[in-house]
Amino acid sequence: MLPNWLQTTEAYVPPKGGGTFAVKTIRSIGAVMGRLQFQQGHEKRHALPALLKFFLLVLLIVFLSWTHQLVALLAYSAVLLLYLSTWPPRDIARVLKGALGASIFSLILLTPAMIMRPEGIGNNVQLIWKVFLTVMMVSIFNHTTQWNHITGALRKIHVPGVVIFTIDLTLKYIVILGRFIYDMLTSYSLRAVGNHKDKYQSVGGVMGITFIRGAHMSQEMYEAMRCRGFTDDYRGL
Repeated sequence: MLPNWLQTTEAYVPPKGGGTFAVKTIRSIGAVMGRLQFQQGHEKRHALPALLKFFLLVLLIVFLSWTHQLVALLAYSAVLLLYLSTWPPRDIARVLKGALGASIFSLILLTPAMIMRPEGIGNNVQLIWKVFLTVMMVSIFNHTTQWNHITGALRKIHVPGVVIFTIDLTLKYIVILGRFIYDMLTSYSLRAVGNHKDKYQSVGGVMGITFIRGAHMSQEMYEAMRCRGFTDDYRGL
């Protein structure tokens, strides 16, 4: 006869919430890193040059802000929505999400003015509509142009090299530090079994370590730039 403790089945089921916060944070960081690191969007081999698209975007925004014709707003909306209809549903949702968010924020800001002056509701609605279209055009430009092509276009219009250098380094180290946070949170979630009350403190510790790591990396880059005699002449990545 086997003892009773050998015949019982031991199945440990950890309580909910043990690593939910870490898992959600990992997914969010991974999604952001994916959009930054592999930001290629819908740019095709024979697409328009980034500089031409940048000037076209500026001209369209200037004309949109200047016009007050309802036909022009309808034409903008029809062309943009027709172009978005050729995209994958996930990318369409991202563009519309950003545009709707900006429109809702503008609506909240303009609601007191529309209540106090009802005669200006038409102009305020046009302003909200223009915000929606402007953010949509900027999002389309972002999705159809790579980061290095955007910085290259800025270089061609004689934007100072320090500005382009700062933009490139910012994007690069967002990806590097994001990957570091991703690995730290992954190791934490693998070690978190059950419901730990100090999970938020652990995530705060990860952020503190990331801050220290970022400070060391910035100091190392500064020293490396000094050793190589870096000047403001930067051509972009």
